[in-house]
Amino acid sequence: MISTAEIKEKGIVGAGGAGFPCYVKLTSEAEMLIVNAAECEPLLHKDVEILLHKTDLFVQGLLYAAELARAKKIIIGVKEKHAKVIEHLTKTIPDTIIIFPLRDFYPAGDEINLIFETTGRVVQPGELPITQNVIVQNVETLYNIAKSGPVVSKLLTVGGEVENSVSIDVPLGVSFREVLQFAKPTLSVYEVVVGGPMMGRLTDNLDEPVTKTTGGLIVLPPDHVLVTKMKTGAVETKVNRIGKSSCDQCTFCSELCPRALLGHPVRPHLAMRNLLFSNGEVDPDSSAAHTLYCCECNLCTIVACPEGLYPSQACINSKRKIIQKNIQFQGDKKAVAHPLIAYRRTPTKRVKERLDLLQFVDNGPLVEFTTAANRYEIRLQQHIGAPAEPVVKQGQQVSKGEKIATVADKLGAEIHSSVDGVIVEINQKAIVVERQEIS
Repeated sequence: MISTAEIKEKGIVGAGGAGFPCYVKLTSEAEMLIVNAAECEPLLHKDVEILLHKTDLFVQGLLYAAELARAKKIIIGVKEKHAKVIEHLTKTIPDTIIIFPLRDFYPAGDEINLIFETTGRVVQPGELPITQNVIVQNVETLYNIAKSGPVVSKLLTVGGEVENSVSIDVPLGVSFREVLQFAKPTLSVYEVVVGGPMMGRLTDNLDEPVTKTTGGLIVLPPDHVLVTKMKTGAVETKVNRIGKSSCDQCTFCSELCPRALLGHPVRPHLAMRNLLFSNGEVDPDSSAAHTLYCCECNLCTIVACPEGLYPSQACINSKRKIIQKNIQFQGDKKAVAHPLIAYRRTPTKRVKERLDLLQFVDNGPLVEFTTAANRYEIRLQQHIGAPAEPVVKQGQQVSKGEKIATVADKLGAEIHSSVDGVIVEINQKAIVVERQEIS
């Protein structure tokens, strides 16, 4: 058995991308623990590979987590299309654990939607899953609980325009450049999406390091539709100008919004309406506070809008300003799922069609990662909460797994060296370790 104190010491955070400190969730008691094994982002496969090839550690971590949370029921939500995974789990896991086959829609991995699909319960707007007596954990997070030692590596998938579409376990702090060299991009000039195609981001710095929340690297041509959408969507003035000139208020964005279908008050078309009545700059007031409940899945931008506009970005931009102003939503927050929710889910295949991703290999077998890299930039903030403070000095020799930064009693996660080496730099963002053999 493991304690929450040990989980904190291991530096475990939500590996699905959020980076919330794992030990905090497990201090709560819940009726059930749900495993998010949906992995609904196109082209990502590392969770499936864990379930297939690291089953024992995953199950052990799952049982530890359930015991800590006093959960009497365990559900693994995995897409029914992964028949091989379901068959494997059925043969290897205890009979007390329920395997729930999920339909292949996006975003099945959003924890609020996952809870509804597996239990029929609706988490009310702005509330946490624990209010429904539920805790949700990601596959890799549970794997890390049982895995020996602290978190010093990250499982991720590399896909898109690469010779080797793979899932690999890489040391924290290794650069994207090194990871991509291993997968061998097939283009001389390319763009890289960090994370999944729907909720990821473009990076212009291949020396950026892998962190505890890096789920994937997707290599795409510079003129790919997703690259164009991401670059335009990142510029608020462009989003506002395009929306103001073109939105016809069809409301499709709100009709297909995954959170709106659960009865949450977010309405993307109203965020777009604000653009119509603006001078190009939006200064949102309380009437726009519904955007606080946008989960930023980007479905409305990528699939729902028939005009190819950016309702998701309009919501996100409004949401950030509303938070800065400390404006609270004043409307009705009683959420009841839409009666047609089952018929308004967006198939993942439709997402891949709209993003022109069907051309790429959609698998990522687990292989061993090798690199000759000597420099590892280990970030001090790889989690939600306070950044960790260094506990080492420049020139100090460290061993793999040795703690190099701590959050002490603050919300956050401990940071450990991913390699044997010497501390060559400490700055506000990271501790840089140069790999060396320890004599």
